[in-house]
Amino acid sequence: MTAFRMRLAAVVSVGLVLIGLLSWTAGLWPGDQPRATLDHCYVTYDRLEVMNSRCVGNWTRGGRGHQGPIYGVDVKESWKAIDEEPNNAYEWEVIIPASAKQPRVLADGRQAWTFSPHAMPWGLIPAALVALLVALAWSITATVKAHKPTLSDTAELVQSTTTPA
Repeated sequence: MTAFRMRLAAVVSVGLVLIGLLSWTAGLWPGDQPRATLDHCYVTYDRLEVMNSRCVGNWTRGGRGHQGPIYGVDVKESWKAIDEEPNNAYEWEVIIPASAKQPRVLADGRQAWTFSPHAMPWGLIPAALVALLVALAWSITATVKAHKPTLSDTAELVQSTTTPA
């Protein structure tokens, strides 16, 4: 196999692996659901009266159900508390409205993240996209350069095809 074909095969295989991993994480794999179901959400307040929340739910990946924390759920002040008194961890469980019960998530087997400013480091996305574009441009140019014959290669080819006089 020539160097061009080897590099082209490597670029294609790495691309397919990346697409597979991203589709699995986004819940687009067969037997997956891109949504999670929120089971419980709890709210607590710190000393500055800033509301903090944590939610627990379940989702499906690879045809198997998983349960765990779901990060980045945008719990609103308008969500009503179930009890007036907090639990042992000084948290109030809130009633989850039907409109927020099944958010879209990125998940693995242990935890899930909603598409919200609270959960995802959105500032890193442009940097990751630039890095991926640079890597793609480098691999394409390296593949094309490997395929182009040099001037000395063409001279040798011409010499080998000419018949001696």
